[in-house]
Amino acid sequence: MAQIPNIGELTINPEEVRDLTQMIAQFVYQDPNYTKFHTTATGINRKTQILLDSTSGLAGWKATGCAAIASGGMNIKLAEKYWDLVTIEDSLEICQSDLDQNFKALVKKYAKDKFGDLADQEAINIYVTAKVAQFIKEAHERLIWLGDKDASNVEDGGKVVDTIDPKFFTPLDGIWRQVMDSVTAGTTTSFTNIARNEQATKALQEALTDNEAFAIVKGLYDKADNALKLDPTAYIRVTAGIYNGYKNYLSANTLSGGGLSEITVNGIKQVAYMGIPVETSLFESKAIMDYFEVSDGGSPEVKTYDFPHRGIMATPDLLPVATLNEEDISSIEAFYVQKDRKSIIRFDFDMDTVVVRPDKVSVAY
Repeated sequence: MAQIPNIGELTINPEEVRDLTQMIAQFVYQDPNYTKFHTTATGINRKTQILLDSTSGLAGWKATGCAAIASGGMNIKLAEKYWDLVTIEDSLEICQSDLDQNFKALVKKYAKDKFGDLADQEAINIYVTAKVAQFIKEAHERLIWLGDKDASNVEDGGKVVDTIDPKFFTPLDGIWRQVMDSVTAGTTTSFTNIARNEQATKALQEALTDNEAFAIVKGLYDKADNALKLDPTAYIRVTAGIYNGYKNYLSANTLSGGGLSEITVNGIKQVAYMGIPVETSLFESKAIMDYFEVSDGGSPEVKTYDFPHRGIMATPDLLPVATLNEEDISSIEAFYVQKDRKSIIRFDFDMDTVVVRPDKVSVAY
């Protein structure tokens, strides 16, 4: 059985760092729970232009003689947006005393039955790699979906709970900030209002019925653009309360069209609506409930969740994520501070996300 190692021996050479960055990048960018929702634009520098083709109109009249026909019906129109990559950085500090108490149990989780055969250095590398990968993956999902450059704490008039630093959300505007702004601006017209979000207490907000969950999923589909409904990569992503309520509804009701409420992808059965996969994210759903709330400003003060039930119908191409290189995390440093008995893993990566055609997504909140 491997003994508890001294983290002062955690010395990762440049080649090991390279392997570690590639492994974590694959864990983030090649995870099916990422690729089903986003495409990845690579090699993107700051302020890189995104060209959007909004060409429309008709072409072709019957010829009437020698004069050239110019119907005026063709409208070639290009719009533009910009990627604005930001660098996300943090450091994971591992204290020797914490490691002494908890290391064996944690490493068993990641090394499983091989734990007894691992050398000290292998064991601690497995532990550190797993934890860094987990934090980076969660940072990606949090910023992609819940980033908000204007986020602030409730006590300052914002919606981030007072126990959480808003800096975890302010690096960029994520998908929900962008689509909510586009609904307000009238750009996203496929919108389903969720009345349950407007209840006066958190308990009432949480009491979403199965019928309400079904109506939300149906509304996302019914109000979607026809091209989106026919896109083979389209999906419906909803928060966990809606997802579980929708499954409960399906178990108690038979939908017309039969198999349209269930599809098989790569041999795995998935919940669906009209053949469109219905997905959820426990991480995003929990983050919305844990990190955001709204104050009524009264005395006594009553706080409610900030749109706890949400849904979006889109495709990976409509919600891309940009990075410099999906094969790599920008940099990882590992070093040990003797006087503090701490091993420090520092990482950074570049990213941005853009809802490229907010007029084509269908949302509910």
